Amino acid sequence: MDDLRAVQHELEKIILDPKYHQPLVLLKAVRNGLVYGTKIRFPHALVMVTLFRSGTVRQKIALILKATRQHAMNLAKFAFLYKGSMLALKNVNGGKEESVHAFLAGLFGGYWVFGQGG
Repeated sequence: MDDLRAVQHELEKIILDPKYHQPLVLLKAVRNGLVYGTKIRFPHALVMVTLFRSGTVRQKIALILKATRQHAMNLAKFAFLYKGSMLALKNVNGGKEESVHAFLAGLFGGYWVFGQGG
């Protein structure tokens, strides 16, 4: 039990250390992209495949899981590129965020994730 508390204490020190803030922001963005992509796409794919696709139950489940995985991965990639770009632009600008940074980061992330035929 003491080992578990020691590990928890060390993790808390890392999480609360300001020098790890930016990498943790990127990690959280990826996690949120995966979770949100799954929460949104799975029910949609379930309904659409069930209603409008033919095939066996196994084929339908495979299509649902494939669509869900692809959507979650795309949102995770976009979130990573968006947050990474926002952090980079903020650092280049002396630690200040400008309103144009969100536009540029969204443009960059959207192009690389959704604009290249993928």
